[in-house]
Amino acid sequence: MRLLPADRFALIFEPLRGKRIGYVPLPGNFGDKLIEMATFQLLELFGVKYYIQGTSEECTADELLVAGGGNMGTLWEAARLVRVKALAFGKPVIILPQSFNAPEDLNYHRVYVREEYSLRFRADAILAPDLALGLDYSPATEPSEPLGIWLRKDKEALFAEQSNGDPICACKTVQEYLDLASKYSFLVTDRLHFAISGLLHKRAVTLLPNSYHKNRGIWETWLKDLGCEWRNSPHEP
Repeated sequence: MRLLPADRFALIFEPLRGKRIGYVPLPGNFGDKLIEMATFQLLELFGVKYYIQGTSEECTADELLVAGGGNMGTLWEAARLVRVKALAFGKPVIILPQSFNAPEDLNYHRVYVREEYSLRFRADAILAPDLALGLDYSPATEPSEPLGIWLRKDKEALFAEQSNGDPICACKTVQEYLDLASKYSFLVTDRLHFAISGLLHKRAVTLLPNSYHKNRGIWETWLKDLGCEWRNSPHEP
């Protein structure tokens, strides 16, 4: 089951057919790994030939595809440095769907963004879904607990309320991340891809804001129509 049909991702992957594509990973958490799982599935589905391109390795690609996520701008410097190294190969660099927290006016061949707020920072960007919404995943378990409130504890966090914890810290693999989301009939979180994990398991999910527009923008653009609810704080009625 995909949350969005595969043809919603054609604008990203169909132009890559017939080319040798180097996929450049970015540092990240299990939410980013969920995006990466979907990326590899979609590359295969659309018949794109690709390999994993390290920034210190020889580049034989026609074009470079840099991982999607939520780290364009200045908030997550390690990810920006990887993109700079990708550009240094001198190949066309395509940025998979991202969110901007600040301008990043580097010479990318093409940039996809996941919500309209990010278009303020990159006027030539193309709106496209978060790739995790294209993950083909079949839920296999029923919920065992009624309610889980899981809140992030990093520089994007807004809330200090008591919760079950930060799901990133409670898991060792992306499969554990998915399984944790599946435990609850009702999931409340400010981790975007933990919310998406809950939706993949057909759970009732409420998404909360993070420190910039990412969560709200993706909720407005995609998740609202998928049945996800929005609250401005964990205990808002």
